[in-house]
Amino acid sequence: MVKKFSFAAAVRVVLSCFLASMSFATNEVRLQYAQFTPYYENGFDHAELEGSIEVKNLGPVKQVWLHYQNALGEWVDHPAFYTAPTADNYEAFTFRLPLPGSVSSLRFAVKYQVSGQTYWDNNNQQDYRFDGNTQTAFRHQSVAVDDASRYYNKVTLSARSRYQSTDDKVTLVYSLDHWQTQQRRELTLSHTVNGLYGTSGFWQTSLGIEYYRPFEYFLEYQTGNDVEQDDYHGKGYRLLAFNDSFGFGMFKQRYPQLYFRGQPTNWTSSPMSLIADYTWSILVYFDGSTDFKFDVYNDWSRNFGDNNADGFIDLNGNNLKVNTAGSIQITVNTQTAEYWIEPYY
Repeated sequence: MVKKFSFAAAVRVVLSCFLASMSFATNEVRLQYAQFTPYYENGFDHAELEGSIEVKNLGPVKQVWLHYQNALGEWVDHPAFYTAPTADNYEAFTFRLPLPGSVSSLRFAVKYQVSGQTYWDNNNQQDYRFDGNTQTAFRHQSVAVDDASRYYNKVTLSARSRYQSTDDKVTLVYSLDHWQTQQRRELTLSHTVNGLYGTSGFWQTSLGIEYYRPFEYFLEYQTGNDVEQDDYHGKGYRLLAFNDSFGFGMFKQRYPQLYFRGQPTNWTSSPMSLIADYTWSILVYFDGSTDFKFDVYNDWSRNFGDNNADGFIDLNGNNLKVNTAGSIQITVNTQTAEYWIEPYY
């Protein structure tokens, strides 16, 4: 007896095969928070999206993506970058996505790929949606740095938080001596925004800091007796140079900052400049010393060298080498892993 195979049955088979390769769950991956900023200089001429994701550590090799709809209506991926382990066998990944052009709204989800499986946080299959009024979603985190900049003796910082009442406080906790001592400064509430994901508070402050002092900081949010922190998942935030920033720029980036560390600088950190999408560069004078590496968080927890001298960086790889004395331009693309060492004339 021959069974007839209907078109509807075929669709069900194809769909079941598709779904078998993808897992939809909330405990494997979850959006911690996201904040969307449309800029209005010439209408909505550009925007940025930044935030944090937690994933369950289900394998050593994993990829976390921000899956978003661009201005052409196409769904594309932007990498989130590993930040640090968190509680209960979870790991934190962070993302920042600049959006050029006319951007007044955004739709996105989070995709996590590990051990041949794909997991999603797509807001219960509704996706996350932002527009000019709905700008912040605090899902599992209550406060976050928005932007921070340092120009000579002035530090300016803005933040967002979940807003509960007029008793809410956001405090900048900072140190100028590598946390031997610390100081505190309350931020001023600028305004609140009612959106699809609740009410958010927008906070800001500025302070004078001598340009030569290291500036390290985190945020503390208090509502009633509850106190929470944004300390960049234990990494802490820092503004090292007299002209440094966090959360600015129109280039796509895999990491929030990249540092050159090597023998010419006695292995201290020198911030590199983002010169193109995912591409960092710095000019260094080599006086006969040769070894250097790239460091993401200024603590060696995520650093890159080259194990086989093939022009591509490797995580925790061997020291990179420069064999020519003089001024050298060091450039690396963290998306393709290619790097360049070029004499500067």
